[in-house]
Amino acid sequence: MPTPDLSHLTESDYDQVYEPAEDSFLLLDALEQELPHLRSLNPTLAVEVGGGSGIISTALSLQLPHTYFIVTDVNKTACRAIQATALHNNTNLEVLNTRTLNHLSERLKTSVDILLCNPPYVATEQSEAGHEDISAAWAGGDLGMNVTREIIDSLTDVLSECGVAYIVLEQCNKPEKVLEYIRQL
Repeated sequence: MPTPDLSHLTESDYDQVYEPAEDSFLLLDALEQELPHLRSLNPTLAVEVGGGSGIISTALSLQLPHTYFIVTDVNKTACRAIQATALHNNTNLEVLNTRTLNHLSERLKTSVDILLCNPPYVATEQSEAGHEDISAAWAGGDLGMNVTREIIDSLTDVLSECGVAYIVLEQCNKPEKVLEYIRQL
């Protein structure tokens, strides 16, 4: 799966928007491996929470051209970057400036075929989390799980019958406990 062209984004953009790094590329690699399965779902709706530069949804939308993509981000500058990345790569995404899936629960109820999230997963003091600037891309609060918990708790409400979710975790998030929690939903 080709990596979208991000040459339109500048150093100044990356002062305010998360610059794709190893976690972004690991998620792209995982999605590339999952592409045959994702195509077999015949997805009509994909949602990415925290789209940042737009690299993930842009890449996947180019591979799933009949899927409608909604991308959210709490950072207004990131929303502009997501839209610019989609346009620069000749695809279309609906971009919404909101925290996680706020105000979308009725619209998305049991209709999301693919949910994507590379959340702010760095463990930080609670006071560092929940902002709307660049820190929203990395400051994850207690165990780095603030946004991740919120997303996981919404899965049973928003995923379609065959829906799948791809959520990036790292060791401080205690992935084994996260899996345990998901299994209990």
